[in-house]
Amino acid sequence: MKFLLCSIICWLLAFSAAATPAEPLVLRDTAQLYPLRAYWEVLKDDRPWIDDEERLTFAQVQAPEFATRFEPRGTDPRTGKHDVWLRTQVRAESRAGTQWLLVAPTAASTWLDVYAVLPSGQVVRHELDPARPNRQTHAVSHRHYNVRIPLPPGQIVTLYLHSWASSINYSFQEQTHFLQRARQADVFAGLYFGILLALLAYNLLLYLSVRDKSYLLYVLYVASFTALQADMMGYLKLHLGDGLSLSALATVHSLLLSLTIFFGILTARAFLETRQLLPRFDGLLRWSLLLAWMPVLDRFIPLALPFLPDWPATAALWASVVLLLAGLLVLRTGYRPARYYMLGWGLLLAAVINFYLHGLGITPDGFWAEHGVHLASALETILLSLGLADRINLVKKQTQRAQTETLQALREKEAAQREVLSAMHDKQVAQEEALRIAREKDEVQQTANRTLAERANELQQAYQELQASIQTSDKLQELDELKTRFFTNISHELRTPLTLIISPLEQLLSEAGHEPGASARPEYSLMLRNARRLLQLINQLLDVARLESGQMRLAAAPADLTQQVRYSVAAFGSLAESRDVTLTVEVPPDPLEVYLDVDQFDKILYNLLGNALKFTPAGGKVQVSVAASGNAALVRVHDTGVGIPAEHLPLVFDRFHQVDSNLTRLHDGTGIGLALVKELVALHHGTVHVTSTVGEGTTFTVEIPLGCSHLPPEELATAPINSLAPSVPELREARQHIVNEAEADTIDASRPLVLVVEDNAEVRDYLRSCLAADFRVLTAADGEQGLQRITAAVPDLVVSDLMMPQLNGLDLCQRLRADERTSHIPVILLTARSEQETRLEGFEMGADEYLTKPFRPEELRARIHHLIRQRELLRQRFSRELKLELSEISVTSTDEAFLTRAIGVVEQHLGNSDFSVEAFAEHMAMSRVQLHRKLKALTDQSTSEFVRTLRLRRAAVLLQGQAGHIAEVAESVGFANISYFTKCFRELYHQTPSEYAANHPVADAVSVE
Repeated sequence: MKFLLCSIICWLLAFSAAATPAEPLVLRDTAQLYPLRAYWEVLKDDRPWIDDEERLTFAQVQAPEFATRFEPRGTDPRTGKHDVWLRTQVRAESRAGTQWLLVAPTAASTWLDVYAVLPSGQVVRHELDPARPNRQTHAVSHRHYNVRIPLPPGQIVTLYLHSWASSINYSFQEQTHFLQRARQADVFAGLYFGILLALLAYNLLLYLSVRDKSYLLYVLYVASFTALQADMMGYLKLHLGDGLSLSALATVHSLLLSLTIFFGILTARAFLETRQLLPRFDGLLRWSLLLAWMPVLDRFIPLALPFLPDWPATAALWASVVLLLAGLLVLRTGYRPARYYMLGWGLLLAAVINFYLHGLGITPDGFWAEHGVHLASALETILLSLGLADRINLVKKQTQRAQTETLQALREKEAAQREVLSAMHDKQVAQEEALRIAREKDEVQQTANRTLAERANELQQAYQELQASIQTSDKLQELDELKTRFFTNISHELRTPLTLIISPLEQLLSEAGHEPGASARPEYSLMLRNARRLLQLINQLLDVARLESGQMRLAAAPADLTQQVRYSVAAFGSLAESRDVTLTVEVPPDPLEVYLDVDQFDKILYNLLGNALKFTPAGGKVQVSVAASGNAALVRVHDTGVGIPAEHLPLVFDRFHQVDSNLTRLHDGTGIGLALVKELVALHHGTVHVTSTVGEGTTFTVEIPLGCSHLPPEELATAPINSLAPSVPELREARQHIVNEAEADTIDASRPLVLVVEDNAEVRDYLRSCLAADFRVLTAADGEQGLQRITAAVPDLVVSDLMMPQLNGLDLCQRLRADERTSHIPVILLTARSEQETRLEGFEMGADEYLTKPFRPEELRARIHHLIRQRELLRQRFSRELKLELSEISVTSTDEAFLTRAIGVVEQHLGNSDFSVEAFAEHMAMSRVQLHRKLKALTDQSTSEFVRTLRLRRAAVLLQGQAGHIAEVAESVGFANISYFTKCFRELYHQTPSEYAANHPVADAVSVE
């Protein structure tokens, strides 16, 4: 439908141009397009038909007989006359050298002669024949219908145009501006044809998918329309038409126009379903299919009539009117896809009207005037494609609706059949009812007997289940009692040996404190602290067991909560001070009486304060506050510690739950304390809850009801309990003995250096005391600190715990083995975990020994001596037999790689006498101290001795091979002083270089390759 209307435009313009006086056209602005429509004068010729032999020549037109017949352009002559002369005058006001082109906007299939009469009387002719290649006739060969007209500045040039059609819109454009507009037009044309081809491909795929004939017809219509548009825009002529005759080009144009009209009508019939919706009008559309081929027929049989001057335009106009009318009629029927059809036609008609008004000079030049029809036709194509999709959806819905109606009819039929069957069934039931009533009396007695028997069986079964439930309940109660007795007995069994441990230790410490000049061994205090800690854990386990079994009873008595909290917090003052944590308490000035079991309440505060201090770093704060809120007393314990992640908050009061349970957790614990707090608070008929933000801190809030109305009589103490001093164990931490590198260096430097990495301060201090007699000892509190000290001090051996914060023992061992500077250091892992998998993992990470806690100090010292002795033997072997063949030396792969690289560096600089220790360390990417310690640990040689040994070994090979004089050999291995070379050689081989060369055959030579 789109470019059918474009043909109509040409037909309308042929009869609608307004008459204007002939005036010269002035060309000034090179960036402006100058249409010639209003400036033409048309030669009036009354001959009805003109053959090719009767056409007027230019000389005849200039003769007075015809020169006076030119009139201002009114109604264009009929296009069928094949002989039209146009005349106009042009004056250029632009600068000299400006190239002005006479341009036709489309590549019409016609010949064109242009005659330019210059002021001097010279005539310049340009003949444009579509059958000839553009490069022979056009000023710009790759654009359609353009010719360069010589226009002297300020002078009037008279133009004569001779053609068979006067309806083509000619214009003047400056050549550069023309090329710029042509490039913009090509870009738009690319997008335009891209949209059309994309729609063609998309609808072709839809046709192959759904096999709907409407899509196939639409694809053929879009294909013919795209080809027609390419022909009308001149692209077929530019790319495919060189060498074709005028008649052939016109025939191609007429064929494409006929195909577009034909497939357009077929597409509209299928799209609008005129056969069903407009059966009478559909007959007119079928007759219009014959009219579609009139443009092709006109090429072979001229059909010029006075009232129909142009058959192609007439056919296009007729098809457009019929299709528009079809759309309006179908739209009235309520057919929804017709809205897409008419919307596209509306856009296209608006673009055509705008183009027509532009052709009359009413609307200005611009994008919409030049490309409006193209854009509207593309939108119309898209809307038609959407309409096809909507049509398919309607068909699907109609099909689904028909299927639904069919199913509904089937259901109704089945319902009717069921009603018939039901009636027949009712009749059968009525017939059987009499028989049933007859047998009913006999069955009633039998049913009653069976019911009584079943009821008796059910009662018997229920009685048996009740007996079994009673027995199960008794067994569960018995198991609870057995478990409680077990915890009680095991508690007493553990308390007895603990008493025999704690009491003698307390006596020894007491006696040492009373005797002048006597001091107790530090191990006594260590043993007493850990024994009391073990007793505390046993008491907590016993309390949990008693709470589970319900044997713990509350003995509440009135107590001043503020004073009780103040005393309990005071007991933790020393622990807070030792950890550099600020501990404060805020209580109201007046007493706050609460019914408490003081002993159990002390355990609540002990666990909450202990956790707060444990998880608060140095410099942090712990605050305990007491307040009354309504009918309850609130005790809050707030810390500025690490906080608890949100996903762990609901689980913190679960028994044995720990927020951090991996090998690198910062704090130890059993996971019992907070579970015991919850149970003890519940025993007081109170509640406890927690709020926390990671990185900011945690707050535990204990809420206990005021008064005693909530307490049953058996939970009240018979007499007031006066227990102001909290019954909590000693909390002061042991002072840590810190040994730094400076301290270790003050001890005998000949003793091996051992680094102890342990996060528990007491165990770390104990290990230090166990090893201090035989070794120099450095300590580190975690894996990260230990790694830093190892890198700085390079100890002879490392004793490391497995579970540590920041970096655990396995990762520490792996990092040591991966670093050339530390790969040679033996590692002993010391841990409480004795699983076989953990031991294997430790050995896989490169550990040399694995000891489980508790350990024997004698065994630990023996294993340390053994590992250091093995390393010493390796160093002596390398120093004594420096064969430099690494496969014979028992070193790790990392050590082997290090030695290979070190030897390679020395070999590269063997002849450089200025190769220093500093340069050696720089090539090894290590500090001088680190390189010295590494070589000393592997070869028992300093850096300079290692380099000198390699030089001398190479010199021995050269002397044995008679590679030169002694001076030459010494210089080749980096010795500038021959006497120094001779001295060093004698120290290593116990003979002079000349003696060595004479006494050692080739087979005995030492090779360093």
